[in-house]
Amino acid sequence: MPDDDVRAANRALFETVLETISAGKFEMLADFMTDDLVFDLPYGPDFLPNPIEGLEQWNQMQLMTFKMFSSFALTLDEIHECLDPDELVAEYHSDAVVVRNGNAYENRYIGVLRFRSGKISHWREYHNPQATDVL
Repeated sequence: MPDDDVRAANRALFETVLETISAGKFEMLADFMTDDLVFDLPYGPDFLPNPIEGLEQWNQMQLMTFKMFSSFALTLDEIHECLDPDELVAEYHSDAVVVRNGNAYENRYIGVLRFRSGKISHWREYHNPQATDVL
C-alpha cells in the first residue's frame, strides 16, 4: 500500500478511536489496539504503572478510568504526519464531566502514535496533569 494510503488509514483509525470514546463505547476500544500495545502516560498519576504494556492491562485501565466520568468527549484538533507512514502526532482535547462531583474536566493532549497492521501498537499521551485537579 502506498505511504499516503497508509497515513490516511491510520488517521481514520485514530479518528474512529476518538469517536468511539466520545460515544461512550469504551468496551470497543480494544478492537483498535494490538495485543502487545504499549501505552505511555509520562505525566500520569503515580498509582498507574508506566508504561502500561499489553492490551489486557491497558483495557482494564481505560475501562476503570472512563467510569470516573458521566460523559467524555474528545475532539481532534490537528494531525501532524511523520516520515514513517505508521507514525503520527495528534493534538486533541477533552470535554468531560466528573461523576463524583459534577466538575467539568477539560484537558489538551498530544498523542504520539505508532501503528502496525491497521491497529495502534504504541500510544504516548502527554496531557496537562494540573487539569486533573478537578477529579
